[in-house]
Amino acid sequence: MDAVGAKTNWIALTPNKMVSEAGIKLTSDKEQVISTDKDPADGKDTYRITVKTGLKGITGFRLEAVPMDKLPGRGPGRGADGNFVLTEFSIEDSSAIRIPVTAASATFEAADFPATAALDGNHETNNGWSIRGVTGCRQAIYFTTAPISTAVESAFTFVLQQASGSNQVLGRFRLAATTNSTAISAPKIALPSPEIAEVLKIPPEKRTPEQRDKLAEFHQSTAPELIDIRGRFMAASRAHAGFEATVPRCLVSVVSEQPRIVRILPRGNWMNESGEVVQPALPAYLTASLKREEHGKLNRLDLAEWLVSRDNPLTARVFVNRLWKQFFGVGLSKVMDDFGQQGEPPVNPELLDWLACEFMDSGWDVKHMVRLIVTSQTYKQVSTASKALQGRDPYNRELARQSRWRIDAELVRDDALSIAGLLMPKVGGPSVKPYQPDGYWENLNFPTRTYVADTGESQYRRGLYTWWQRSFLHPSLVAFDAPTREECAAERNRSNIPQQALVLLNDPTYVEAARAFAARIVKESGSDTNARIRWAWQQALSRLPRADEMDTVRALLAKHLAEYKQDPNSAEALLKVGLSPAPADLDAIELAAWTSVARVILNLHETITRS
Repeated sequence: MDAVGAKTNWIALTPNKMVSEAGIKLTSDKEQVISTDKDPADGKDTYRITVKTGLKGITGFRLEAVPMDKLPGRGPGRGADGNFVLTEFSIEDSSAIRIPVTAASATFEAADFPATAALDGNHETNNGWSIRGVTGCRQAIYFTTAPISTAVESAFTFVLQQASGSNQVLGRFRLAATTNSTAISAPKIALPSPEIAEVLKIPPEKRTPEQRDKLAEFHQSTAPELIDIRGRFMAASRAHAGFEATVPRCLVSVVSEQPRIVRILPRGNWMNESGEVVQPALPAYLTASLKREEHGKLNRLDLAEWLVSRDNPLTARVFVNRLWKQFFGVGLSKVMDDFGQQGEPPVNPELLDWLACEFMDSGWDVKHMVRLIVTSQTYKQVSTASKALQGRDPYNRELARQSRWRIDAELVRDDALSIAGLLMPKVGGPSVKPYQPDGYWENLNFPTRTYVADTGESQYRRGLYTWWQRSFLHPSLVAFDAPTREECAAERNRSNIPQQALVLLNDPTYVEAARAFAARIVKESGSDTNARIRWAWQQALSRLPRADEMDTVRALLAKHLAEYKQDPNSAEALLKVGLSPAPADLDAIELAAWTSVARVILNLHETITRS
């Protein structure tokens, strides 16, 4: 019986030998359906399927493409959306003599990929029979031959060439033969699965809603009228799957285990299990808002709800205090990691309480709080102050001016790259490896590690993405007080030590940034030395240089111009630092001298200090 129920005398052929030229494993099941286990290495393959049959007077063969849920788009091909292209189909007898195939027809033919193309001898990549547009359901191609007179048992080898690439090969299929010429000449339609065929036998008025839904789904997946819609849907599905593949994931157990029983140990004896069971709880004076009689044993949801409860302002207070520190250098309470008696009482408790209430009332909207702070008159103040004010309030706890502090370690490098025009502002992605001294990881063993600096745009990513290797964080970050990951650090120290100046002068990142900044100075600010200095000062410090600064920089420039003219090799060596090439249209000696000026500007205390 054919899949649509007509008596066509199609007999499934049992594979005796199956070979894939690409080395793919081919297997068959009890229904003689042949399956592949993976994609071919180069996306192309030729199957040679040998069968033995006792049929006499064979008039035609059928290749049935069978879908499967594990294939892309349910198959039956392994290409995008389940497509395949049968480039060429041929049959050989036991003597390897090719059996003439006179005609071909199919249940469905994609545009420009008719069934007859599988017999035209054209082995080009964009030629053959394809079903793109109605993948995900059974399709078949029928081949007509002159009646084949066979002995008691004859062997045939089917050669299925699939040369289009992109894994457009059959993933699941079956071969059959017939001795009935009407089986081939009968009109062909898409072959439904046995499950759908059984539903079709049921009178329409007796079908259940579930059966009607299955028929509708089958129609939607096979109707040629819906090819364009299915194409757009598949394209959207591929885009969605591609995005999903880029999203990092973590393992999360969906089944909660039975909590371990914890008891009070009588006299600390861990072998005595007679003590009272300790239930999950918060300190009693903090749990007035938790309705234990409604929830029973407290769980993590209760804890989460308490953390953001109106009866517990601690969370909001701690958060806005840390947010305040980001914009003023110090929190309203200076101690970030202790809001208890060991910490410091806020210098302005009314302001802290108001900010906490505003945070909760806004629906815990962080952007709202940031906007509120940076648009306030307090934030808009200048950082300069009179001697009297500095003497009365040296640490600016009264907020009578804006604060000044050295920017954090990651931002020091970002600032230099930004001034130089090298910073890559791309957001997200894996960690990156800036330049690092050789041998810095030599003490890391089990296994030993090597550090290879990144190339291309990764070298100029923001410091936020710099690779952390346990406690061996990048030396530049160490110099500017970035903490290691050995313990949590709610607040960083800020030091001012000579090593920081040495990093800014000699780290390849800052030398390269100085050279790129120097190229900008020479190219973008005109030819006058004074104009160039003023332009550089404005770019790096957002102000014009003082007269004494102008004199110092002019003298420095003249000194280095003279030195590099006498020793051009030193100029060339300086310009080779870093991956980015020096502009070929600029004079090397002049660029090297301005690089020395740019190194000084990037090394200024004012350059790395928020004012």
